[in-house]
Amino acid sequence: MASASVTPKLSTMKYRVVSPLGSGAGSTILQIADKNGGKRYALKVVSKHEPEDEIYIDQAKTEYAAAQKLNHPAIAKVYDLKLKKSWFKVVGADLLLEYVDGKTLDEIEAPELSQLVLMFSQVASALAHMHRRGVYHGDLKPSNIMLTKAGQVKLIDFGTAWVRGQDKNRVQGTPQYIAPEQAAEKVVNERTDVYNLGATMYRMFTGRFAQPDIPKAGSERKLPAVNKINPRVLSKLNNLVLACLDLNPEKRPAGMFEIRETISAVIKEMGLEEVELKGADEEE
Repeated sequence: MASASVTPKLSTMKYRVVSPLGSGAGSTILQIADKNGGKRYALKVVSKHEPEDEIYIDQAKTEYAAAQKLNHPAIAKVYDLKLKKSWFKVVGADLLLEYVDGKTLDEIEAPELSQLVLMFSQVASALAHMHRRGVYHGDLKPSNIMLTKAGQVKLIDFGTAWVRGQDKNRVQGTPQYIAPEQAAEKVVNERTDVYNLGATMYRMFTGRFAQPDIPKAGSERKLPAVNKINPRVLSKLNNLVLACLDLNPEKRPAGMFEIRETISAVIKEMGLEEVELKGADEEE
């Protein structure tokens, strides 16, 4: 008997390109429509022009492998990976992704504090699911968190993720969000995702970066309190963000369940309901 939900495959799909969605290091992302039924997807097209572009092929493979272990409503799905070859050499890759109709967190203009708190509650839930499955994001930041027009949070971009058991042989991350041990020792784990989340929350609650560049492991610093910059942030939330950003991994919250519980307490104290999360505004 056929499955009610068949995973789409590039090898059998006939599609048309609807529009470009963006481009990044080594890749272009297109919105496509399946000619059989019209369902929309995102297609990440990765090309290798120089030997050093091999990293982008590796990231496509990582993104696909990591996503196959995950199944959570706040994590964008990766359906298929097709490697493109010429003379038996891999020269590119196509990744078939869930099309997320919305905006990244850094594209939302002047988001309300209440909406951000509700969003980070979903982010923490998604990361808790990932960690249970042995997958660590490694590059959480505002541009890798999306809000759909229907009010659903989606984590995207698992190209720099680490799957438990794999070798991790290079530093990957974004300087303004990376944990010190991530940069110094090539570590990616639950505590580095906690730090990345803390840096992301700090940025969104204050409008400032917690760090202008990669912090040094073992160094000291005094971060301005979140609620000194934004007095509407409750002390419980301020303390959580600063704890996530402790340069010592052992002093950070133990994991995403603890963070989720604290955010739930903040939501309750603010008199919010989880269902009050609004969708991303329509483009002007």
